[in-house]
Amino acid sequence: MLERSLVFQLISAFIVSFSFAILTNSPSKSLLYCGINGMCGWFVNILLLRFGFTQILSVFFAALAINVLSEIFARFLKNPVPIFLIPGLIPLVPGAGMYYTMTSLLKSQFDLAIKTGMQTLLIAGSIAVAIMLVTSFNWVFSALNKKVELK
Repeated sequence: MLERSLVFQLISAFIVSFSFAILTNSPSKSLLYCGINGMCGWFVNILLLRFGFTQILSVFFAALAINVLSEIFARFLKNPVPIFLIPGLIPLVPGAGMYYTMTSLLKSQFDLAIKTGMQTLLIAGSIAVAIMLVTSFNWVFSALNKKVELK
């Protein structure tokens, strides 16, 4: 049985993604899918953290899952991928890391600022690399598919 904190985190991730989709004026038929996307990404993140993955790797694989789901939802609902991708990634964005980095800098705790800043940059970079990988794979697959159709 799922423990209460995990269920609370999944519901929170759904609400955050759903709300951000509303904030960015996503089409109403896509709002539920945006929430599901964020919730699934957060679930992958928590699951991998519990299996001993580092935070950077767990965020990377969660971003991969969110991007793949965004591609699927975009084709299913005939909408652009960013409608699902951006709200889905919001729970993974390292906002607390950015806050703690700036707080450490203001308090002149430069060692802590460097440590949290690097962790934040690596997490943000892992999200960017995951997006790049799935998008590149999708472009290559689409190009190969079009070549096959032309023959």
